[in-house]
Amino acid sequence: MTQPHGPGAPGAANYRPEIDGLRALAVGGVVAHHTGLGIVPGGFTGVDVFFVISGCLITGIIAAEMAAGAFSQWRFLERRVRRIVPAFAAMLWVTACAAWAILIPEDFRPFAQSLTAASLFASNLLFTQEAGYFDSVEGMQPLLHTWTLGVEEQFYLIFPLVLLACLKWRRQAMLPVVAGLGGLSCALAVWLAESWPQGAFYLLPTRLWEFAIGAACALLPFRPRERGWPALAGLALIAAGYLLIAPETPAPGAMFLLPTIGTALVILFAAPGNIAGRMLAWRPLVWLGLVSFGTYLWHQPLLVFAHYTWFGPLPLAATLGLVAGSAAMGAASYHLVEQPVRAKRLLASRGALLSVCVGALALPAAAGVAGHLRWLLPASGAEAARLGALRPDIDPPAITLSKDISYVLFGDSHAGHYREALAERFGDGALLVFPSCLAVPGVSNMRGDEADHAGCTAMPERLAALVKQRGVRTVVWGQLWARDLYADGSARPLPFDEGAARLEAGMQRLADGLPAGTRIVLIGDVPSAGAGGPAMQGGWLRCRAYWNTECPASYPAERAKGTAISARLRALAARDPRFVYVDAAAPLCRARRCLIVQDGTLNYWDPHHLTLAGARRVTATIDPALFAP
Repeated sequence: MTQPHGPGAPGAANYRPEIDGLRALAVGGVVAHHTGLGIVPGGFTGVDVFFVISGCLITGIIAAEMAAGAFSQWRFLERRVRRIVPAFAAMLWVTACAAWAILIPEDFRPFAQSLTAASLFASNLLFTQEAGYFDSVEGMQPLLHTWTLGVEEQFYLIFPLVLLACLKWRRQAMLPVVAGLGGLSCALAVWLAESWPQGAFYLLPTRLWEFAIGAACALLPFRPRERGWPALAGLALIAAGYLLIAPETPAPGAMFLLPTIGTALVILFAAPGNIAGRMLAWRPLVWLGLVSFGTYLWHQPLLVFAHYTWFGPLPLAATLGLVAGSAAMGAASYHLVEQPVRAKRLLASRGALLSVCVGALALPAAAGVAGHLRWLLPASGAEAARLGALRPDIDPPAITLSKDISYVLFGDSHAGHYREALAERFGDGALLVFPSCLAVPGVSNMRGDEADHAGCTAMPERLAALVKQRGVRTVVWGQLWARDLYADGSARPLPFDEGAARLEAGMQRLADGLPAGTRIVLIGDVPSAGAGGPAMQGGWLRCRAYWNTECPASYPAERAKGTAISARLRALAARDPRFVYVDAAAPLCRARRCLIVQDGTLNYWDPHHLTLAGARRVTATIDPALFAP
């Protein structure tokens, strides 16, 4: 994403305009991919092109200064700070303000986490744990592209030390060491791509091989002759990578040799005297290459916020306008921020540079911490609070065993959303939940090959042990019941009738394992907000963020999901006195309409989890006699 200042920059004797043209192809691929138009399915590999370019130019600068005895790690890092931090910080500030104005509270918190990580050049480490590149958490998407800057900054800190060590040991070792590190990195990337794809995608050790390809280009002891055909072949390989690589391609992997080797061929063989060099030196391409860093910084938040506020596909004209706006913002960044700071017309002294850059990054980092802790809410937080729709604490740890309890609240997150409302009515209970898990003896909602299968299917035994240990007489079982079910160890879902029958039989076996007299209160499926229509799939607050649609406050009751399985639960309770059925839909629906907004408060804080107000409405229908000793 970055371009060095110094050798190779415009105006320098060894400036190569074809490298700026190559940058233009790289940023063009990335932006085209992020538009979602599907024109360039592998355009995201423009990042790999950038990494090779960066490895070459950075290594060339360091090696030349080392050869002249003039290399300084601090001076090198100062140039990197001047090149990156002011423009990057400006983008972070504007993006943070836009996120505060646009995002809902549920999305603002992960955005805040990514804001802090990006400010520390560590977002790649965060996304390794939280966000796949192609299926990321919505709130993290505005800053998802900052993972590349984390990788680059980590490279800038470590790689000069490697070259310095080689210089002190044996200058001729630089190229073999770089090649060896690149080979190890590539092998690690291929090995991790299947077992830990996010780590393989985001981490420096699995991306170092791409920088190493570029570094090897800079360290080659010969100057290739200016043949045009290898450079044209390199351009063809880059184009093949853009067209043949797809989001589902294991990344990084063998296919990624197409854009990376292609970039190396262009770097080595493109020149003013051949057709590839002349093509890449075309003025519009060179201009876009010069402003590529700013274009890359701004395109992602612009596109993400546009999609966030528009329901349905973004109009083509709007998408093209945003692409043009990204380039315009890139040009503004280049002329108003990047060039003045690099040329020392702004922040001329190292002290001024350091103090301004530290402050410019510390404030968004602190704001991100405040957002993560929910001390800072977005603008929509006031409406969410008024409607009682701020996310409750739905999955706290189970209550300590030293405390008296009168019931066990059991199930998944749909049990957790009743925790506070039950405690208000019936006192403290133990919470025993496993997210997204429905399991009884013989059947569960998880395939046998899923990582959480063992933990999920152990839940009935854990429940029996807790009930016996604490002498509890009442189990409140809350669940998202309408799920695909699998026989133990199976990879195929059961047909509804067979799955429901096995579920009922398993529930009775579970009851058999509890002490005699234990009451099991079954809370049926809630009529979720997501049934209100396509715009409601993110919940009512998320729908309100759209500028081009109305959000329903209710919907016809016949659309409610889970009615079939709830009827089976009701029938089970009617024939087995150990079970009591609570109809969650009854207090949330009136006059054949299910209410999303009810008496001035929201029933849901997301598409299907209840707010405290909604949970209170359901728990108010439970007979207190069920909790008597």
